Amino acid sequence: MRDGPPPVTAYWAPSRHVTLDGAVNVRDIGGYRTNYGLEVMRGRLFRGDALSQLTRLDLEELDRLGLRTVIDFRTPGEVLLAGADRLPSGVELVSLPVGGGDLGVIYDLIASGDHDRQQRELGDGRAASLMVAINRGFVADARQREAFGAALRLACSPRRLPLLYHCSGGKDRAGWMTAIVLTVLGVPREVVLRDYLLSNDFHRTEYQRLRYDLVKTGIVADPELLRPIMEQSATYLGAAFEEAERAYGSFGRFVTHGLEISDAMLGELRRAMLGDLVPPEPVS
Repeated sequence: MRDGPPPVTAYWAPSRHVTLDGAVNVRDIGGYRTNYGLEVMRGRLFRGDALSQLTRLDLEELDRLGLRTVIDFRTPGEVLLAGADRLPSGVELVSLPVGGGDLGVIYDLIASGDHDRQQRELGDGRAASLMVAINRGFVADARQREAFGAALRLACSPRRLPLLYHCSGGKDRAGWMTAIVLTVLGVPREVVLRDYLLSNDFHRTEYQRLRYDLVKTGIVADPELLRPIMEQSATYLGAAFEEAERAYGSFGRFVTHGLEISDAMLGELRRAMLGDLVPPEPVS
């Protein structure tokens, strides 16, 4: 089995990664340089995977972050299956379910052990097409869009920070949320994409082991069917951006009209994440 592209964490993530035993993809989204000529502040916004398996030491580590708010994008079914978040005392938990990123139906298909059905439904590029459709749905589906808008409004409120948002793997729903925030803050698109793809590195060992186990037990015959589902692709993030720009004319109009975020809210977010000396427009 191929291991995929080489990791980029050595250059992009070590100072942002929050090392925990019960979650592998918790990261500070700060530290990136923006087109404003400023750096996104650290310690204010975090992204992550599910927090249901945190240990006592993990909770102490999260407590040191001083979190005030945690947003959980998981659906009730995901929470029921994996467990509710374990959080330090005093942290407010906000549930904003985004159903499009719940891959439970696909996981059921994999667990069925029906190799012919797996090939029919996931083979010949269908798994990748499904992931593209999921990411377009983050924008096109009103209910999902409303959840991301509500999450962004919370992030725009300084009294809610430090804030952490997460889904199950911390890659699809948390990935799109991070792309929204970093783009609003003026982080260049290529850097936004780099951050998005870092999830592949943090999940690499776990996913390799899972693919091996599924093949060894006979549940899956072709592990490559799983790669488009388990790994992030630039195509997925590109699909969400394309849908936002197609439906609203520009990413800025998507934020204003699609997510219902006012200029005043964006100003609060930029001041909280970039400082008080934010110019009216980002430099080119």
